[in-house]
Amino acid sequence: LERTLIIYSSDHGLAIGSHGLRGKQNMYEHSIGVPLLLRGPGIPVNQQLAADCYLRDLFPTACELCNVEAPPGIEGTSLGPVLRGEATAVHAELFAHFRDSQRMIRRGGWKYIEYPLIGQAQLFNLQQDPHELDNLVHDPESRDVVADLRRRLTD
Repeated sequence: LERTLIIYSSDHGLAIGSHGLRGKQNMYEHSIGVPLLLRGPGIPVNQQLAADCYLRDLFPTACELCNVEAPPGIEGTSLGPVLRGEATAVHAELFAHFRDSQRMIRRGGWKYIEYPLIGQAQLFNLQQDPHELDNLVHDPESRDVVADLRRRLTD
């Protein structure tokens, strides 16, 4: 075990009644979250780290932890700096989509979701509203956040 890297993960979650939905084709935390456990050399023991990642980050992470150079063209980013305590994140923001019907950006404790086919949007302050129940997209105090996240999502 001292020389073995173990990575446990799975597909993203499934809404089973959460937000009145069933299935995995939505951008709420209960469905986009993925379990991830790492164990092995270079992995902090008994720590829960809050850094967001994409599943594609696991391959370059495994390469780095095993002292193997990742092949050119890999799109993922190694979580090595987070695991070593040199950084708290490797991504400033995360993006997701479902076909042409949903788009999402999550950054700085905020999540903005667009539904292009119906012209609707949602904004959640994940720190104050972790269950995503209070849509702030039309709140005048959130106007700048909406504009910024919409621009980043469009870019």
